[in-house]
Amino acid sequence: MLIDRIATLPRTSSLDPAQARLIGAMRSWVAAHRKGHVPAQAVKDRLGSARAAAHVELLLAEIGCAWPEPFAIAPPCCPQLSHDEALVADMLLLTLGGDRPAFDRLLSDLLPVDERERLFLSMRVLGDVLG
Repeated sequence: MLIDRIATLPRTSSLDPAQARLIGAMRSWVAAHRKGHVPAQAVKDRLGSARAAAHVELLLAEIGCAWPEPFAIAPPCCPQLSHDEALVADMLLLTLGGDRPAFDRLLSDLLPVDERERLFLSMRVLGDVLG
């Protein structure tokens, strides 16, 4: 269950490459935004792709609209994932694996169906770019 997952948050070193790229990109976006820099450029520099940067921004916008509480992002140097980052990392793996039912089960206590649909579609496009 979700509460068990939160109690044992993973470290960034345990992520698969696509997950690590996404979490790193999200952290870069937030850090750049806080410093008053252009977040898309920071993500582009990190991922090497303007298209990937655009999709990360889209995903963050979708999350911002859907999440019932503020989304927790750890600083770029933090070795442990926040509970929200861990959830997004799981969402990416389920999306890359094409397991829509598991994606819905993962988020069913948190988000309504229409929000899950938008997040799944956004994550699927981003997964294709990151893959």
